[in-house]
Parts: sequence; structure tokens; C-alpha cells
Amino acid sequence: MPEEPDVPTVPVGTEVVPEAERGGSLVAAISREIVGVHSRFYGRGPTKAKTIWRDEIIVCVLEEIFTKAEQLLVDAGRFEEVRSHRIAFQDEVEPLFRAGIEAITSRRVNSFLSQISREGVASEVFVLGNASEPPV
Repeated sequence: MPEEPDVPTVPVGTEVVPEAERGGSLVAAISREIVGVHSRFYGRGPTKAKTIWRDEIIVCVLEEIFTKAEQLLVDAGRFEEVRSHRIAFQDEVEPLFRAGIEAITSRRVNSFLSQISREGVASEVFVLGNASEPPV
């Protein structure tokens, strides 16, 4: 994958914010953590991950997330069944996502939201606690 000018990248296609705003290595670590959880439990991870961290909000956008079986179902008009399965998955692995983000950021995760689209794009959103509130 060609690198964009002035924007460091990591192998999973992670976009990082400027170092002055947030440590690029932390943002890359967040992308790797999220991709790693998906890979571990689905047998494959997304082909692209972009993470943005601004103040107390972290957003990780994942592309090409569907397994072959899920893509077959989506193509057959059964996206809602795939979404239902993915929501159940997210409910079960939420503690893993929270723990990973808290370990990387040294901040408590107050809220976690997750969504997928028919186009095979997912978002994982984390709302962090105050910097003075360490993880539980």
C-alpha cells in the first residue's frame, strides 16, 4: 500500500493523527488491538483500520470486515441476520475491547458503541473518562 505524504502508516492501513496531537504509536496500537480481536474471533480481520483519537473520543473505522460466509449472506439480502450476529459478538467481546483500550490509553472507557454497514464497514467508538480517572 503506498504511503500518503506526511501521514505515517502501519501495516493494517491505520491513519494516525499528528504526533503533536496524540502519540502515533498509541493510535496505531489501538488499531492493532481492535483488528486483533476481530481476527482472533472471526478467523480474519478487516483489511483496513483507521483510528482517530480526539480529546475523550476514539473512533476506529474498519473496512472489508465480513467473512466469506457473511458476505454470501449479505449478497443474498440477509444483512440483518449478519448484523444481529455481529451485535451479539460485540456484546460478548466488549470487555476485551474496553480492557485493550484502557491498557493502551491508561484511561477508563466510559462507553463503547459499535455499528456495521451493508458495505462491510464497521465503527468502534470509545468514550474515555477523565484523564484523572484511571481504569478500574
